[in-house]
This record gives sequence, structure tokens and C-alpha cells, in this order.
Amino acid sequence: MADSPAPVPVLFVLTDLRVGGMERKVVEIVQKIDRRRIRPVVACLKEAGALAPEVEAAGVPLYSRLIRGRTDFLVLWRLRRVIRREGIRVVCTVGDGGDRMFWGRLAARLCRLPGIVSTLHSTRNPGGGSILDRPNRWLFGLTDAFVAVAAGAARYLVEEEGFPPEKVVVIYNGVDLDRYTGAGREAARAALGLPADAPVVAHVAAFRPEKAHDVLLRAAARVVARLPAARFLLIGDGPERPRIEALRSELGLEEAVRLLGRRSDIPELLAAADLAVLCSHPMVETFPNSVLEAMASRRPVVSTRVGSVDEQIEDGVEGFLVPPGDPEALADRILRVLENPGLARRMGEAAREKVEKHFSAARMVGDREELFLALAAGRGVPARLYWQNPPRKA
Repeated sequence: MADSPAPVPVLFVLTDLRVGGMERKVVEIVQKIDRRRIRPVVACLKEAGALAPEVEAAGVPLYSRLIRGRTDFLVLWRLRRVIRREGIRVVCTVGDGGDRMFWGRLAARLCRLPGIVSTLHSTRNPGGGSILDRPNRWLFGLTDAFVAVAAGAARYLVEEEGFPPEKVVVIYNGVDLDRYTGAGREAARAALGLPADAPVVAHVAAFRPEKAHDVLLRAAARVVARLPAARFLLIGDGPERPRIEALRSELGLEEAVRLLGRRSDIPELLAAADLAVLCSHPMVETFPNSVLEAMASRRPVVSTRVGSVDEQIEDGVEGFLVPPGDPEALADRILRVLENPGLARRMGEAAREKVEKHFSAARMVGDREELFLALAAGRGVPARLYWQNPPRKA
């Protein structure tokens, strides 16, 4: 019997492993990737970050503190040393531009690797202008594949940012279907001290200006005026929290709106809710993990129409889409779901069916494995992953 081929060593290069959606996706990928096919290695240019123990617990080699400053050109030597020590065949940079994308690709090129990949998670630059700086654009020719996490994001890269279309692929973010099920509603509510029959809305997002918590609170005030028993769970933390706490007091929502801080039990919190909301401003979302997690939990989603959310949520099917910055429209759709339990159930089941078909973690990881293996073998990018082929509706 012939020996099985050795797994292909793949190096993921990113800034750090702080708590964030992009970083969590890296952790999930290296945890779930098939070690018989791919041997993952992670390199953080700066401090490893809060998620590093999860990577190490999975038995994945982790390197950090590879750069000491913007003019520290020795980062190139340090990355080359990691590549050679681990026998890396494919480098995948994670994040939009910056040192991680520039030095990671350049080191891979100098080591003559057969595969150089960059994953980009943004649709727009919140500060305006291009999402890529000029030095990273110089390296377009060195890159075998640019991975966008949604078809709309890929279209933006090609049509607005000038990325070479023959190098842009789509690998949708996915969600762990076993972890997010929506089961355990009664126990989850009991743990939070929530009445069994209270209408409950969950919002999972860092407390940053672009997440528009103020819009949510103004919508909540309208909902509570009609449904006094309604409760809102705001999950996350960040610099905007003091301002949001003050606005909560100003609107008289101390009882109705609970600020739960940063939590690790998101599946249980979603199980306690009747629906989830996302109310971000434009130009800050691409393919939000929080929406996928709610969908997998069989919860309808009311979201602003931003980024590629319309690829997750079809208005009126898995939830509702509303204009950004419109608390009245947001409240109207929240009320429509809360006051129609049958509609909520249908939307929740449609949401679960959609993620099972298109947006599972298994599919996300499998697509990446296929890309890495093809590049390592010199076969190029698998044709089915090109950005012109988004998933079709059933």
C-alpha cells in the first residue's frame, strides 16, 4: 500500500490574535483543518494576543513578536527563518494591507514558495481611500490568490480597487453548526434571570462608533414603548460603552437594556433570544460572523443593509434588512418579528437551512484546504472558487 502524502505546511501571517471576528476565523480554521492534508502554523507579527492559548491548545506552532517597528526590516529575515524551519509550502496572509500582508508575501516570494495567498476581510476602508497601501499593491504580481469572504466583497476588490480578476476567489466565512444550534432556550433564560415569555433581542458587537449602538438604543425605546416586557441584550465591550450607558439612562432603558460585556457563551445568549440585530453603519461590515451565528441558532436577523449582509439575509426570508441609521425602520422590523411568533419560527428555520447549505465552517475549511493543496501542487487556483461563481439560491 502506498504511503499517504505528507500534509502541506501552511503559514498564516497576521498582526496578532486579539479578540476579533477575523482573528477568531483564523483560530477556527487552524483548529478544524484536516491535519492529514494541511499542517497549520501561525505567525503573529506583534504580540500573540488573547486567542493565542486556543491555537496552542490545538497543537499548532505559534510564533510572535516578529516585528519591532515599522522600519524593522529584520522581520523579513525572521519570517524566512520560520518558513524554512517549518518547511512551509504556502503562506496565507490575513487582513487588509499593512505589514502582515507586505512582509508575509515578500518572505514567501524570497523563499520561492509555490503558493502565496492573501485573505481580505473588508469591503471598504472606513477612513476612506483604498484598503491597500501602495507597497502592498506593488506585490500584486507575487500573489497567487486573493481570498474575499463574500461575492460582494470580491466584486468590490475587482471593480473598485483594481485587483486582478483572475486572482480573486471567494471563500465564504462559515459557522460551527454543532456549537450554534439555538437549543436550550429555557435554561439560557433562567441563567440570565429573564422571564420565559419576555420578548428578547440580542446584539453582538464591539462597542465602537461604527457599530451604531446609539441607533439600536433609540430603536429599543420605540419597541419598549409598545412591548414593555421586551429586553435587549447588548453583548460586547469597547470605548463607546460609557457613552451608550449614558444614553441608556437618558432614554430610561436601564431595565430593558442589559449590557453584558465581553462574553464567551455566545451560543447560550443567542439561544435565550427571539431574534438578533445588527445595526452597523456602512463601510464597516463585510460578512459578519454575528449574523452567521444567529442564523445557525435558528434566530431571524434584523440588520442594516451594509457590506454583503444581503448575501446572508434575503429581506423577508431569513430576516429583514433596513437602511443604516434609521431607528424607526429598525424598530418596525423588530416589532414585526416579536409580534409574529410563526413568522419568527419560519425565518429562523430558513436561516438555519441557508447556513447549512452555504455557510458552514466545514465548507469554509474544506475550500481553503482545496486552495492550499492545489497551489502547493502547482495546479493553480481551483476554477470553482473564482469570484464570478457565488452560491446560487436553492
